[in-house]
Amino acid sequence: MGKSRPSHYSAGGATPRPAVGGQPTRLRPVTARRSARQRRRTRQGVYAVASVAVLAVTITLAVVGRPSSAGFRTSSTDWSLPTLTGHTSVSLSSLKGRPTVVNFFASWCQVCAAELPVFAHDALALRGRVNVVEVNALETGNGATFARQFHLAHDTTAVLRDVGGAQGDGLYQSLGGSGSLPMTAYYSAAGQLITTHVGGYDGSTLAAQLQRLYGVSVPT
Repeated sequence: MGKSRPSHYSAGGATPRPAVGGQPTRLRPVTARRSARQRRRTRQGVYAVASVAVLAVTITLAVVGRPSSAGFRTSSTDWSLPTLTGHTSVSLSSLKGRPTVVNFFASWCQVCAAELPVFAHDALALRGRVNVVEVNALETGNGATFARQFHLAHDTTAVLRDVGGAQGDGLYQSLGGSGSLPMTAYYSAAGQLITTHVGGYDGSTLAAQLQRLYGVSVPT
């Protein structure tokens, strides 16, 4: 009766076992090549999974970081914008009954920083007679922090965030904005656009504009 051939390899075919005489048996060249291919395929699979994960994270961040314009309107005659820090919205139609001033600002705008205290003061002084709405547009920094510095949420009628357009400037563009800030739009009590102004105001020039357009005097 013949003897069985001694086994020189483990079940996986990768670990040599001692052969007769105590000497290890070398891996066969075919088995070694197969193991190398398997390692390469494993590495390639890991790289592919990692690439897909990185791409998914990149897409997610891009979508999350981009202001959404879904459900909002940016027509100059019929707009609806989200609040800057909340989850509600304000529309032009909801402000009818009183004249409405819409002032656009951004944290990088030095002229905006100079005039925002004037708008906040007049908004508080004219509360109940004139709506003063601040809109953060063309923002490249932190508009919410900037707005808090001037107590806009407390003093003005609303602080909103522009949406749409190329840079979060859909309403700004529809009103004729071309990249310069600040810009201010004036609406009648019926919600009709009266005029727009590009450039800053001080206390006297804004008071004069409100008197001319709306016939109101800003209390000192």
